[in-house]
Amino acid sequence: MEDKIFIIAIPVYDRVDLMDIAAPREIFKFAGSEEGIKMEVYYVGEPDPNNPEIAKQTVTRCGLLFTPDKTFDAEEVSNPSLIWVPGGAPDKLSEMLDKYPLPFFNYIEEKGKNAAWVTSVCEGAILLAKTGLLDGYKITTHYAFYPCMAAFPKVKLVKSCFGKYPRYIKDRNRITGGGISSGLDEAIYIVKLIKGKKAARNVQKVMQYYPKPPVKSKLTKATSCPVKGL
Repeated sequence: MEDKIFIIAIPVYDRVDLMDIAAPREIFKFAGSEEGIKMEVYYVGEPDPNNPEIAKQTVTRCGLLFTPDKTFDAEEVSNPSLIWVPGGAPDKLSEMLDKYPLPFFNYIEEKGKNAAWVTSVCEGAILLAKTGLLDGYKITTHYAFYPCMAAFPKVKLVKSCFGKYPRYIKDRNRITGGGISSGLDEAIYIVKLIKGKKAARNVQKVMQYYPKPPVKSKLTKATSCPVKGL
């Protein structure tokens, strides 16, 4: 098993949340250098219209421009071990859902059927739910987008308790994370599942991830869905 390469595909799109894709990539990259199962991480996107051999540039919600590692039809990401679906700007999600199916959704739906793990963070759960791959599973998402999940009655949204929302939820081979920073906890949890507690602890140490926020606030219950059309 140690000789097998664990491929992680992170499908991306314009106005994706930066931390949703940057945090897991760094965590999985650190974990990939640990002993045991090798892990490789790829950002995956649509091909460049002018050069189909490479992915077209993508811009994050905060304005960072980058080029994904592979296109959706690249051999290296044709059989991923894990798919990580990130969240993004609400109006962009509305646009994507309105244009369903897109190559983005096709990739997730096709590869997710055989992937060992299917995961999401933040509003990525909405995009993943659209493919039907969360039907019958317990999930979580960003607290502000809880009302959006009413559009997917087959998905079992885990309710908040006393204003507290899950950082991540595992149901069989589905793992979903809460809002943005939850991806840090979720990715380290995935490292623990795939490579063991020692590897997860080593990643935690390398990243010096021992959070102690300088302020305290409380999450309030959301009453409407920020994504139009749901």
